[in-house]
Amino acid sequence: MIPVGVATAGWFLHLAWIPNLARYTYGDRSAAVADVRSALGAALAADLLFIGGYALFLGGCAWIFRLRAISGFGRGLSRYVLTAVAVTVAANVIEDCLLVITAHIPQVPKILITATAAAAIVKWCAALLALAGVVAAPAIGFRELAAWSRLARRRRKGRRRDVLGAVSADNWWERALEDPELPDMTWRGQHAAEMSKEEWSWVDAYNVPGANAVIANRKPEPVQAVCLSGGGVRSACVAMGAVQVFSKAKAINPVTGDGTTSGTRKGTLIDTVDYVISVSGGGYTAGARLLATQPTVDAPEKPLLSERFEEGSVEFDHFRRGASYIADSPITLIRALAEVLKNLVASLITLFIVPVIVGSAAGFLLALPAGSIAALVPVPNDKVTDAFKHDNPEVLWSLINHPAAWWALGLFALLTGFFTVCATFAEWAGNGTRSEWWRVRMTLLSQASAVFGLLILMITVGLPVLMRLCTKLGHSVDAGQRGGVTAAAITGVIGLNYLTAIVAMVWKKVKLPGDLARPSWWKSLVPVGVWQILLVVFTLAVLLAVWLITLGSFAAGAFQQMTGGDGIHLGAIPNWQWWLGGLGALALFIGFADVTSLSLHPFYRRRLAQTFAVRRLPLGPMPEAGSDAPQAWQARWYGDEWTWLDRKGRVPAGGPRFVFAAAATLTGRARPAPGLNAVSYVLSADHVGGPDLGWFDTEKLIAECPPRLQRDLTVEAAVAISGAAFASAMGRQNKGFQTLLAASGARLGTWLPNPNFAAKLACAAAKNCADPDDIGRPWPKSLPSIRGASYFYRELFGMNYEDARLVQVTDGGHYENLGLVEALRRRCRLIFCIDGGGDTPPLASGLTDAIRLARYELGVKIRLSEDGPYKVDDIAPGTGKVDERGTFASLKQRVTKGTVVAGTITYPPAAGLPECKGVLIVAKAVLWQRCPYWLLTYAAAQPQFPHDPTSDQWFNEGQFAAYTELGRIIAKQALQCAEDIQEYERKRLSGKTQGDDE
Repeated sequence: MIPVGVATAGWFLHLAWIPNLARYTYGDRSAAVADVRSALGAALAADLLFIGGYALFLGGCAWIFRLRAISGFGRGLSRYVLTAVAVTVAANVIEDCLLVITAHIPQVPKILITATAAAAIVKWCAALLALAGVVAAPAIGFRELAAWSRLARRRRKGRRRDVLGAVSADNWWERALEDPELPDMTWRGQHAAEMSKEEWSWVDAYNVPGANAVIANRKPEPVQAVCLSGGGVRSACVAMGAVQVFSKAKAINPVTGDGTTSGTRKGTLIDTVDYVISVSGGGYTAGARLLATQPTVDAPEKPLLSERFEEGSVEFDHFRRGASYIADSPITLIRALAEVLKNLVASLITLFIVPVIVGSAAGFLLALPAGSIAALVPVPNDKVTDAFKHDNPEVLWSLINHPAAWWALGLFALLTGFFTVCATFAEWAGNGTRSEWWRVRMTLLSQASAVFGLLILMITVGLPVLMRLCTKLGHSVDAGQRGGVTAAAITGVIGLNYLTAIVAMVWKKVKLPGDLARPSWWKSLVPVGVWQILLVVFTLAVLLAVWLITLGSFAAGAFQQMTGGDGIHLGAIPNWQWWLGGLGALALFIGFADVTSLSLHPFYRRRLAQTFAVRRLPLGPMPEAGSDAPQAWQARWYGDEWTWLDRKGRVPAGGPRFVFAAAATLTGRARPAPGLNAVSYVLSADHVGGPDLGWFDTEKLIAECPPRLQRDLTVEAAVAISGAAFASAMGRQNKGFQTLLAASGARLGTWLPNPNFAAKLACAAAKNCADPDDIGRPWPKSLPSIRGASYFYRELFGMNYEDARLVQVTDGGHYENLGLVEALRRRCRLIFCIDGGGDTPPLASGLTDAIRLARYELGVKIRLSEDGPYKVDDIAPGTGKVDERGTFASLKQRVTKGTVVAGTITYPPAAGLPECKGVLIVAKAVLWQRCPYWLLTYAAAQPQFPHDPTSDQWFNEGQFAAYTELGRIIAKQALQCAEDIQEYERKRLSGKTQGDDE
């Protein structure tokens, strides 16, 4: 179809072409086009065959686009592209018919001339939209070819493995996708089905592969977890101090054999819990602890988790020295700022290359005789006056206004109104199936007419007006100064974006105890969510204004170069070969640049690794046997060694399962609750994904991913992803400036494989999808090799679809900052939560957010203690006591009576637990009244402590020591709380037993 169309159109193009035909079509009947009428008959006959040829070509490309479009936006656009082909063909046929009629009328009425020009204008405007199919079809073909090539390569490797005895599935999604694992409800017998039906949303939220096995292994004891909260390097220091204490504490009901520790080795509390769940800064410590246990050739020992990062160890000292991990010297600070600038320039190129290419092409086309469709001249030529036009009938037709454009626009406005009335009439006529069918069809035709009307308005009126405005803006500057002004404007845009991005990343207002006040009147009048939306709209409006100025300036420049001469002959664009080559190179950059590689994520990952990805290795030769000489040790970072998540994501000697909690952004039908804007997405050695999207087997996913995606499936990457605090999508922490971060390149996070996409492939292959439309959809059969410019625009406009091949994954705190919900999702009944978050005192908003989220997503109820030694009020600043006339009188409003809150967890029947009660122990990083003297002294000198902002990632020696010590203090209090609860339970059970005996 397409080759036949190309051949036919190419053969008849020269036969259908007549000099000055475009001028004649648009209404010129002067002596300059006198020879057109005589040659019109043969040319129009050839033109009909030419129309058939390009109809086959454009229609074939549009049909490929329609059949193979994946996303909702792509499918919608493909329908309009296909319609545009039909409109182009119809308008061209009408144009030819009108030309035939006017050729046989001596005195042609003006209305026929205007109608002919209007048909030509509709033809060209629709053709521009139809060309989107010509762009899309080769892109789809390349995508299909790349997918086929990768699948063929994987199948060849699979067959080789089969020969060696390992059976592999035919498709990568069958190998990598993990089946859902819901709570075991069989013990409930006949009530299980009814319970699942009533609480299915909660049942589905407990979908975690492997969780049932952990529960079974622990029976009858509760599953245990340690949660390390987010909060940047602040929470990393707090978590490090807390885990050091847990590394010395006795285990609580340890398991051996096939449990959380291996063999008969005895472990401490941190070795014998079932899960270590970390978020953001807590993941720094979790990742450091995990990677420190990995053996090497030089150090083949497999240490327990508790046998690394002890106080005084070389790896702990390495952490202390690298606490200012982003930039610890002027050179590294300059490098960090250079990274931001590099990403900013790359993002601006990606953003503004489109208006440069489109504007240049538009200016060129509008200057051509056939493209002279503007309602008003885009860039007037001062030489072309009314007298000039009268004396020179061969004047460039693009320098004349074309009122026929308004007639073309009016036609579609009339069609829009007509079809709208028809839809209203169909709705009024009845409510049956036939009436509804007509109403829907008329509504769709009305929408299509409106879209084509807007298209004509933008091309024939909007773009010329924009070009004229940009020209006037340019003329307001002296010609000799335009180069300097342009350079200054570009520098200013880059500089302003750069400065704003830096401020957005590092600035944060710190509220101290007592600072809470009534919100300002304007915040009281307008909801917070509305302000966030307004900020996003304002940011997009500014970007749109600059984008439009770029579009109009390049279009005006190209148009003026071609029409700014004598007004009769078209000029040439100087050095057009260089322009075309440069635009082509930029287009290739857009197509093959990876947006994650052009973000701050790689830099952030490397800087984190240099501080936290270390191992203890011997320094120098080992002492001879029997020698009393001590062995020297050093902390060496991993460097270029890959820390693959499936291999390095577990403790070789046995220990807890490490879970790095992140968040995936979703929009559209599957979007989460308003204000939350994100769903759970975790990375671990066993599985990647979440209950909303589904799960991958980590090892198999890494084997199936292209190299660019594999880079983000390491322990180092998991730590960086979980800590991607500022990004173009920030879940519950959206502030309104995340769109700016997307445009500036100053963003963290990455795009990772979407399990739901793999599930769609599987159900489509099996023809058992819940949505029948998914069965016939042209799903691509592979993951993308490059996260190209389309992912940049998805971030910019917030297009995150549930069934896309990749999902945007960012900081776990954008979903929930404590990791508590992930522990509850795994049905843990003894949870230690180390809260080093930056809550605004005196509120514990991170904890209450987690409690609320658990209640509505999991059905879990948590009741915090309101009396006794571990009540929630005791962690509020100002509840502690200090000598008001003593050294620390200034700390009166900041000290707390306690650091630990005890809570009772109650799981719903949907969790499938025979015992539904559990214990939550939250240790919060607050300034305790019984802190050591040196820590209170430090606090008195540092008003922000312990609430330094998360944006402060440049910790000095004092901050590191203070927060690490605070972590040790609250962990000891948490252990004391656990002992007190155990003692209480022993007494309660003992009393109950004695009562039963009596």
